[in-house]
Amino acid sequence: MWTHVSSIETSASPAEVWAKFADVAGWKRWNAGIVNIELHGPFAEGTRFTMQVPGGDTFVSTLRAVRENEEFTDETVIDDNRVLVFHRIEALPSGGSRISYSTEITGPQEAEFGPMVVGDFPDVLAALKRHLEIPAAEERLRLAMQASDVQALDRILADDLLFTNHMGQIVSKPQDLELHRSGTLRFRSVETVDLQVLGNAALPMTSICVKLDGSYGGQNFEALLRFTRIWRQGDDGQWQLVVVHSSPVH
Repeated sequence: MWTHVSSIETSASPAEVWAKFADVAGWKRWNAGIVNIELHGPFAEGTRFTMQVPGGDTFVSTLRAVRENEEFTDETVIDDNRVLVFHRIEALPSGGSRISYSTEITGPQEAEFGPMVVGDFPDVLAALKRHLEIPAAEERLRLAMQASDVQALDRILADDLLFTNHMGQIVSKPQDLELHRSGTLRFRSVETVDLQVLGNAALPMTSICVKLDGSYGGQNFEALLRFTRIWRQGDDGQWQLVVVHSSPVH
């Protein structure tokens, strides 16, 4: 038997991780090794799914041992080789989770199949972590903007922030913070209309449409803006905003 384990920790709760697992059609958003995928029934033991990988090969797998917020297993049989991948979620005292992919392969080509099956698991887990955590980071940013919480914004915005606003102006982190600190910029509401986490790059990008209601220099305004944002994880594990570009939505 050929075995392997890959794992990662995330600040997301087991329920949040499970929601990503149960959304099988959404796997390809954070797994670059999936071109197309289709679940043929409920996310439950015995249900099959069909997955196409880059290069055109298509595999049929079966769900095993589906336990909500804890684990599920998929089983794939290829040329008399049986591939089991156990997707496990362990609750951490912090409220976050440890996600583990444990693999067992048996068959005449197990030693050959093993490295091919698990080769991208670290990248897949890292991408899943980003897709779990970036929406939470966006929500912290939204709340901080709405409250003009300068301390929170100072933690969220990277010191080398590059912010191009909807008028084409470059705004530095100190300038942004001062707008809130002085009261020049105030928001009555900051509403997320649409949020997409894009790609599987090490620096995750979001495209977010935001409805703003506030005042600038004492003048009221309402605006609908589309922001493109790039996030970077610091040494302390916290996500910081490093690049922002905004444009009006007409």
